Amino acid sequence: MKQLTDLALLDLLREDNDDAFNEIYSRYWEVVYAIACKKLNNREEAKDVVHDLFMVIWVKRHSLKITTTFIGFIYTILKNKLTDLNRRQTLRIKHDVEYLNITEETDNSLFEQYSTKELANHLTLEIQSMPVGMRKVFQMSREEDLSVNEIAGRLSISSQTVKNQITSALKRLRVKCQLY
Repeated sequence: MKQLTDLALLDLLREDNDDAFNEIYSRYWEVVYAIACKKLNNREEAKDVVHDLFMVIWVKRHSLKITTTFIGFIYTILKNKLTDLNRRQTLRIKHDVEYLNITEETDNSLFEQYSTKELANHLTLEIQSMPVGMRKVFQMSREEDLSVNEIAGRLSISSQTVKNQITSALKRLRVKCQLY
């Protein structure tokens, strides 16, 4: 087999001759592997690509049409395999990045929801623990959205007292809720 030309080996290969395939493999695997290693910088991936390349030759042995040299044909298959691998890796990286972004957003969203709920609960407890007058002024200001003058008029107290109560309530909430 060693003295046969590539074309003669291909003719035998088309006839399902295992020895012809083995001869083609032994002639070209080393050069193909070296090129794949150089392009990929990864010996394991290079082995996989070379294996796939020779599998293509075996599977398509009956329909192989070579218009250039056999090494040119092999190089074309190798180039296509490397391109496919690169596309798959790029797509995998893109999917991984998307997954990480989605996971991070979900984690952040869940954390924010939990934190917001905890803060709201804490604020509610702190507002409930305020002295009655302060609580009433603060709730009218924040929940009913009334102005200082409207609150003063409804409660029959001075505008300054309303301002003082709101300021005191906010200071109290800032101190009590600063950890949240």
